[in-house]
Order: sequence, then structure tokens, then C-alpha cells
Amino acid sequence: MSSPAICRFLARLAPELAASFSPAQLEAVELHFGMRHRVNHLIDWRRRVALPFAKFYVVLLAGRDERTGGRSG
Repeated sequence: MSSPAICRFLARLAPELAASFSPAQLEAVELHFGMRHRVNHLIDWRRRVALPFAKFYVVLLAGRDERTGGRSG
């Protein structure tokens, strides 16, 4: 499996454990964590803000736009 997210996941495990995953298991892991994948950004600032009436989170992300298609500015 060549998914960058799966490669990073497996790199954090002991080699013998990483090698024990079947393709079906890796697909399930990728599906579960796919939306939680974090791309490296030049700026990645995340904070929780607690106000007397509510709690919020603030996220500021900035980096090079590497998406394909659309207008370039």
C-alpha cells in the first residue's frame, strides 16, 4: 500500500508489527484515520479557547497551494 498516511502509520510501529497487517486491515486503518490525516503546513496553529459561555477551537493553516485545477492567483 503506497498511501502516505499508511506509510507514516507503519513507520511509527515496530517493524515486525507493521509487517503483520494484511491489506484489508490497512484499508480499514486508512478508512478510519483518513479524515484525521494532517498535511504538513508552513503554519499549523491550533488552540482551544474557553470563554465563560462556550468552548471553541481556532485553527490557522497556511502553506503552498499544491491542488490541481482551478484558478491560480
